Amino acid sequence: MPLQIDRDTSNRILKGLSESDFALMSARLSSVDLPARRKLEMANRHIDHCYFMESGIASVVANGQGDRGIEIALIGREGVTGLPVIMGTDRWPNETLMQSAGVARRISTPDLEYVLKQSETLRSTLLNYCHAFVIQISQTAVANGRGKIEQRLARWLCMAHDRIDGNELALTHDFLALTLGVRRPGVTLALDHFAQDGLIAVRRGRIAIVNRGLLEKRTDGSYGRSEVELARLLKPNTAN
Repeated sequence: MPLQIDRDTSNRILKGLSESDFALMSARLSSVDLPARRKLEMANRHIDHCYFMESGIASVVANGQGDRGIEIALIGREGVTGLPVIMGTDRWPNETLMQSAGVARRISTPDLEYVLKQSETLRSTLLNYCHAFVIQISQTAVANGRGKIEQRLARWLCMAHDRIDGNELALTHDFLALTLGVRRPGVTLALDHFAQDGLIAVRRGRIAIVNRGLLEKRTDGSYGRSEVELARLLKPNTAN
């Protein structure tokens, strides 16, 4: 019988690994607490560790002229940080920081590079995630370029909701404005409309999702494509 390994994890990638791939990874993983605003990756700096998220949400931020950043992707318990490492390099011009506090299983860059060389199925799984991540970025670009504030905000709230337990998000209007790259009054107005229509409930520093179905409709089709692609690509691997 194959060795039974403790797989008490909420990370979707780790859950889907075969027993042999998980065994290869597990001895090199350590659990770490990640407070809000902690930077996991800095622009154009060597990536020391990759984080398989168990809880919390990390934001990938691209900086433009004058270091004005805008979020281009979210990473939660479905994914892992450090995509450049998976794709064979050690840095990129983006930053990754914790948007909301959580826990992750961390692996050093040298250890991840080592295990990727040992298992083709593990490499394939992580590259599939990279592909889904690129789709998320492309859909964000479409939403940012063509969507109104309400559509973009609804999409973002749905994506964040996917990555938490329960229905309440710890968020401020200022932070949402920075995330979406828009002015705070526009975010406040959109949130007020959502609250009046029964989609969400808002209190200081908190947003509760009340009607997820109606919130998805407010995305006007901008939510769902990258999620479908992720589901297609991260099917459990049963090979041992």
